[in-house]
Amino acid sequence: MGRIEKPWGYEEQVLCSEVEVGGERGILGIRKLVINSDEMTSYAVHERQADIVYLEEGSAILRLEGKLEDLDKGEAKVISPGERHQIQNIDSQVAEILEISFPYRPEDIERIEDPYSEER
Repeated sequence: MGRIEKPWGYEEQVLCSEVEVGGERGILGIRKLVINSDEMTSYAVHERQADIVYLEEGSAILRLEGKLEDLDKGEAKVISPGERHQIQNIDSQVAEILEISFPYRPEDIERIEDPYSEER
């Protein structure tokens, strides 16, 4: 569906489909995040979107509301709307993560800290 290059690696759209969940109609988005060694996503928050992150390969840490949690291979964590979050690869190999979002809206993101912004 398309690869989007990111400063930390890349993102691939796996699925984007309209569904109904709990009486709410919206877009279900599934993306594969490939995070390079020692890189991280921005520390961000979604107003309405909930995410499930699932570590397929590698080693990563989830920063959730300022606390660090290990993400183990084969483990999923839920990120509720309004929770600040960031994923960091802590391995020498790439980390591959499935991110399942509902209701997925790419514009529903506020970046709180961006390690790749030009204002560093």
